[in-house]
Amino acid sequence: MRSSGNGNRDQGRTSVARDGQGLEVSNANVEAIAALDFLTDEWLGFGNRLAQFVTAADKAEGCALLAVMAANLMLSMHSAEGHAAAQRYLARARQFATDANPRERAWIAATGAWAAGETDRSLKIHEDMAAEWPRDLLAGKLGQLHAFNRGDSEALLRIGQHLFEANRDNRYVYAMYAFGLEECNRIDEAEAVARRALAMDRRDPWAHHAIAHCLEARGKMLEGVAFLEAMADTWVGCNSFMYTHNWWHLALFLIDLDRTGEALALFDERVWGVWKEFSEDQINAVSLLARLELRGVDVGSRWTDVAHYLKSRLHEHFVPFLDLQYLYGLARAGEQSCVTEMLASLEERAENARAPDREAWADGAVPAAHGLAAHAKGDHAEAARLLGQAMPHLQKVGGSIAQRSLFGAIHLDALMRSGWNDAALAILQADDRERPTVPWTKRSLGDLYRRVGRTEQALAAEYQAEQLARQYGQYGKERPT
Repeated sequence: MRSSGNGNRDQGRTSVARDGQGLEVSNANVEAIAALDFLTDEWLGFGNRLAQFVTAADKAEGCALLAVMAANLMLSMHSAEGHAAAQRYLARARQFATDANPRERAWIAATGAWAAGETDRSLKIHEDMAAEWPRDLLAGKLGQLHAFNRGDSEALLRIGQHLFEANRDNRYVYAMYAFGLEECNRIDEAEAVARRALAMDRRDPWAHHAIAHCLEARGKMLEGVAFLEAMADTWVGCNSFMYTHNWWHLALFLIDLDRTGEALALFDERVWGVWKEFSEDQINAVSLLARLELRGVDVGSRWTDVAHYLKSRLHEHFVPFLDLQYLYGLARAGEQSCVTEMLASLEERAENARAPDREAWADGAVPAAHGLAAHAKGDHAEAARLLGQAMPHLQKVGGSIAQRSLFGAIHLDALMRSGWNDAALAILQADDRERPTVPWTKRSLGDLYRRVGRTEQALAAEYQAEQLARQYGQYGKERPT
């Protein structure tokens, strides 16, 4: 039911209206309700038409919820311009909030907390909303975004579970719940739930994304490539983040299959260039180039192009996970003055961090940033020391397990290059136990075993690497051209 009818109207606006989820919306006419329902589908489906909602919100008068949703969209850009625009929409929402209901007041409070940099408070409000109004899927989505950016996998899961229990008829919640399960290492459950989403609608890109995470966690690269390639036709209408990020996941599988040339081609054709100004596209690019270089690929002048779009971000500091990748991209491009300026700015941000954020910024981001800068210029011993200091705190900087693995890979590279053989060996052995299907891990184990005089184990690891490479190479030959 879209509206409840006492028949009272004021300039075409009903006193009580309901959106497609049955939730009351204050001071909303038919157009406002249509815009909110459109936003829900477009945001949860990662569509590329979100600008249409902003246009509708600009035209609407009196409906606080439209303005506050526009503010959240702007904040999700993670840019100075987006933040400034969000403040304007938030002020408008507060202006219209005289008749706001409790749910709408919660939205305004959560958005105000986000705009003020208090994402812990925003997360708490959204989690409470997911419990009280579980049909408000966007409240859950924003709560999961804050949990993700704070590295709070348990909150990510709790919110997903609230939504899942109340919305078994809605495909979106299956993927949202699945991602929370995956980030809490409940891999089998996560994949099963995500595949139920696809049984309802194979076009759900967040379900594709959750399954990619599950397959990556198990080292099922061939299955990952086949699955994502089979789903890729559905990503055409996705926004740049979801489009580039699912292709990024495919590139990770290719790298682990030693098909680095194909992964580099995906960088050029699918990952970089859709919306170069957007933060999420930028970190996909930085992460993919870095991973390719760690596998010995010459990426040419690509760092220079990426760094051009990172230079405006030296002092933003919205999410530490983003900052670390911006800094590494600038460092690999040789933008030393930018790196120096950003490191100083990061240190200042950490010194002024609120207590709930101090671990992420001071204990995680600052030493990691210095370690990444050291690695980029070839000071591997210093990189190993600083990244090792940061590693116990890096979950708090945000991002997913798969995304944060970049920092672990750079730390491992620094350990191996600086001769910290025992520490590197322990990491590689753990990696190999979790994902025993990656030829590069086996080869690296062989190299380290030889360094420490364990020849028999080196031969075994090298043999396993060769067998895996042959298996994957044969698969590649059988693929249609």
